[in-house]
Amino acid sequence: MTRKSFLMRFVKNEPPDDATLEKYLLHWHSKDLYQAPEAFPRLDSTTLFGKERPLHLEIGCSTGEYLCMLAAKNPGTNFLGVEINLKSLYVAIRQAADRSLDNIRFIKAPFQHLFPLLAPQSLHAIYLHFPDPSLRPKHRKRQILNISLLNAIYTALVPGGLWSIVTDNEQLFMSTILPLVEADSRFKKVHPKRYLTGFEPEAKSRYQLYWEKLGATIYRLVLNREP
Repeated sequence: MTRKSFLMRFVKNEPPDDATLEKYLLHWHSKDLYQAPEAFPRLDSTTLFGKERPLHLEIGCSTGEYLCMLAAKNPGTNFLGVEINLKSLYVAIRQAADRSLDNIRFIKAPFQHLFPLLAPQSLHAIYLHFPDPSLRPKHRKRQILNISLLNAIYTALVPGGLWSIVTDNEQLFMSTILPLVEADSRFKKVHPKRYLTGFEPEAKSRYQLYWEKLGATIYRLVLNREP
């Protein structure tokens, strides 16, 4: 069981009504994505929203507090959240519906299976906040942080596009994230420090609040895609 799944055990939430699900959720199955990616739409603003606006993506959006806050504050930008936990997405969708947000959508799918659908230079920002560490050997196949992810992000971001990485797991950050990013000249840190600590957005996810309450340090990188 992943750490996010563990926290969601304590959230009681029924599915939103059919009309709300139809508006906000694309439920795509891993097998179908793997066998026939050409049958799915490209992940760009025009295809998903019918409007050519800047598009921001959150990988592993969980219950959507952060992404819904961004969507509410930036009505001229479209937002897409990808998450594999359906129960988490129900919470996120209810938040979007309660705010009557028209500039946000969610996809239920593993992000790795969406790589073929990422349109080149279609994203203005990507958020990878609190990815599952997957540090145990038997869970390594879940680990999303690898060169394939960096290749996909570089392809999808516009030149100068933003990539935000946040984690509470020191081992993951120091042994995987930092070395991987620093070895890739395609991304440049926007801050003079090697890395940042702390993350104080207007809306924190219940996941961040839980780990901060346990005293975890938050590690962060903010990067731009080089031309």
